[in-house]
Amino acid sequence: MQKVKYALFSACISLAIISCSLTKSDNPCERYMEQETMIAVLKEVYLLEAHISRLQSTSSIRDSVDMLYAGIFQRHQITASQFERAFDCYLLNRELTNHTLDEVLNALSIERSKSDEKKDEDFLREVPLHVE
Repeated sequence: MQKVKYALFSACISLAIISCSLTKSDNPCERYMEQETMIAVLKEVYLLEAHISRLQSTSSIRDSVDMLYAGIFQRHQITASQFERAFDCYLLNRELTNHTLDEVLNALSIERSKSDEKKDEDFLREVPLHVE
């Protein structure tokens, strides 16, 4: 009976170890932040920085930068220090950084395409139709 219990216990431990190794991410930065979250945060950061750079002459926007970043972090339920640690981790791995930035650029491109399509649709709705 002891041998059966030991065999079952060993089998359970082995399965647990195997299942953990199968689900473990190859991304060492996942311990700080999931890659999907990093992509979403970076996308918002890029959009925010683009907006700020367009309004450089307005000093009030520069005064609000910390608050705007805090809003991004709050929306994604992370802290500034979590983001900084994750960002530093991503920067240490060139392949991971490149992949993440490619995903950010893809997400921005998709968003831009959707925005352009909406503008085109709105424009076409406003164009008067001449029916003779």
